Parts: sequence; C-alpha cells; structure tokens
Amino acid sequence: MAEGVRKRGKTWSYYFDTAKINGERNKIEKGGFKTQKEALDARAAAIAEYNNTGRSFSPKEISVADYLDYWLENAIKKNIDHGYSYNTYREYESKIRLHLKPAFGIYKLSSFQYAPDKVQEWVDDMKLKGLSKSMIKNTLTCLQGALNYAILPLKYIQSNPCIPVKVGKMPIDVDAKAHAEYVCPKEEFDRILQRFPESSYFHPSLVVPYHAGTRIGETFAIDLKENVDFEKHELHIRGQLVKIEKTWFIKPPKYDSYRTIKIGKTLEKVLKSTLHQQNINRMKYGGKYLKTYLLPDNSITQIRSDVTVAYKEFTPLCVKDDGAFVSPDSFKYCARVIHYELGNVLFHAHCLRHTHGTILAEGGVNPKTVMERLGHKDIKTTLQTYTFNTDVMQQKAVEIFEQSLQA
Repeated sequence: MAEGVRKRGKTWSYYFDTAKINGERNKIEKGGFKTQKEALDARAAAIAEYNNTGRSFSPKEISVADYLDYWLENAIKKNIDHGYSYNTYREYESKIRLHLKPAFGIYKLSSFQYAPDKVQEWVDDMKLKGLSKSMIKNTLTCLQGALNYAILPLKYIQSNPCIPVKVGKMPIDVDAKAHAEYVCPKEEFDRILQRFPESSYFHPSLVVPYHAGTRIGETFAIDLKENVDFEKHELHIRGQLVKIEKTWFIKPPKYDSYRTIKIGKTLEKVLKSTLHQQNINRMKYGGKYLKTYLLPDNSITQIRSDVTVAYKEFTPLCVKDDGAFVSPDSFKYCARVIHYELGNVLFHAHCLRHTHGTILAEGGVNPKTVMERLGHKDIKTTLQTYTFNTDVMQQKAVEIFEQSLQA
C-alpha cells in the first residue's frame, strides 16, 4: 500500500502530519475516494496547499490570470458593501476578462513585476485600437490596484510595473466630451417636464436630481416616508438601488456618501404631490395595489396589499398607478423619448446631477458645500467634475477685474 493512504471499507482516504501544537502531533485526514490513485492525487494537492499556508497555489508560480481572479474574488467581491460596490466589482470583472487576462494572463506574476515595457506596449496598442482615454486609464488603474495588493499586504511581488507607464496625450472625442459635460438649460428642462408632467411616474425621477444632485441609483432608492423630512425641509440619502442578477437591492450609497440635503419649496411640492397621489391610488386599487417591501437581505419585493406580511414596507419615489415598482432600468425609456421625440441627443441620466452641480458653482456656492451636497469622495472630484470655470464664471472674473481698474 502506498504511503499516506489507506482503504476503509469500499473507499480510500489520505492522511499526513502537520506542525505540532503544544508539542502534540497533528494529522489531516480525508476520505471518500473511489480509488487509491484518487486518494494519492488529492493527498499531493492537499500537502501542496498546506505547504503554501492554505493557498491552492504557489505565489512564485501563479499566473497573472489566476492572480487577477484571486484578487477579484478575495479583495473585491468579499468586500462588496465594505469599501467596494457591486457595480465596481462588475466593472473590474469586465476589464479583467476583456482586456487584462488576454494581454497578460499567460505570464508568471513573479516575472511580470519586471515588465513595465509590456504594460506600456499594451497601452499604446489600446490607443491604436481607438479605445477612449478614460477606458484605457481606468483599465490601467484596475491592473495597478490589483498589483499593489500583491505587494502589500500579500508580499507576492516587490514592484508594480504599472507605475512608470504613461497613457500620454490622445485626441479629444468632441462628441463624447459634449455628452459627458452636458448641462441642461432651464428652458430645455421645462420642455422635458412638459413631456413628463406630474401625472407621469417619471416626473419625480427628473425633478429630484435636478434640484438635489442625486445619482440615479440614489434617486430611485428614496423612501418617501422614511427619507423625506418636510418639517426640516431635508432629504436623507441612505442608499442606492443596485441590480444583482435580476434582483434590486438597497445598498450603501457610492463611497458610503450618506448625507442630508436641504431642499427647496419646488422640490417639496413635487414630493408631497407624489406621496399624495400614491395614497389616492392605494385606495383606488385596494387589495390589488402592489406594496413594496425590503426583505432581510435588503432586496426589493412587491406583494399585493391584501396579503399580510411581516417585512418592512418601502415607499418608492416612482411607482406606476397600481404600485408597480419603477427602477433605474425603466428610466432608459424616459431617456429614449428625450433623445428621439424631443431631439435632445445629449441628455443622459447623469446630466441632471451635473446640471445641479454646475448651477451651484456658477452661483458662487462654496466648493466644499457642493462636495457634501453631491456626496463626492473628495474636493478634487468636485473641482474637476463640476467645473468651477464655466463661461458665466469667466465673464464674472472679467467684470471683477474691470471694476478693479476703475477703483
């Protein structure tokens, strides 16, 4: 009989000694294998994993492809809602699968750390293929973050080959820039609201980001009874809607940006009207009205009003007349109408938030106030994204300078 295996009844098992604890000998044993060979193979794999401190791989031998999978699973996926969002996980997974593993997956991690030239070559090839600068930079950032984790805390490698790599200058995509930086003028916003008036269940999803600067996931996660304080004139941002597979969940807001936003009379009027109409519809539809509930895992479900349940009720910002839930996915219809029926091809879900930030900037609101209102990670994002250098502000700068000459 081979060493380290034995037959028990009709199956085989393997065993091997481990380090002593308090001077006592310890053993790992596992059975249930159909043949001696299966037990021997499993024993060899188990010993290798034991010798690698519980890892199923050797850090010196692991490929870049396998390491990226390991990083995605252990550093990102396990920390969803604890520093990373599900959307961030999906973005990283896509970049790794579509770009990083095809380019670098075959190399050993231990040798790849010394190959900044290969990373630079890949960046230059991405530019030639016509990928956008933001896509290249974000994918490079994903790779750099993964390799930083391999340096610390893992200590698998000593250097990061992404550090010296430069994306460099690239032609500006004028159309993409215009789309990303689009600010919706008041007259255009009024025209949009004429197409989606108070009677439309999309109406509050347009008014809220325009008046409060909320992200689309935050907008649709608003609970009209829990998150709106009409006495203090405040809107509490306590979560965002995130779709995982086919289910919607209330997750922490991006960057854990829990915040309280002061709101004005115009937005208050819309929120009160929305809540009032929902109450009317509840009476109109009776037991057929669909109530929305939060399950213990914070997923969204809907159940008829004539069914009694013990779940926490949630009062969504946007529902159809019968209470049917309206999600961020539904907002795509609203955007298509604005694109094709109203002829505004620059409109997108984020532009109303961007418009709110720009209006505040042009009005002279302190950048830190804008940052806190919008829930940005830091002031740098506010200054770069919600620009404090618009045409209106440039003109104000000229006027101030001219006035100083006349003093």
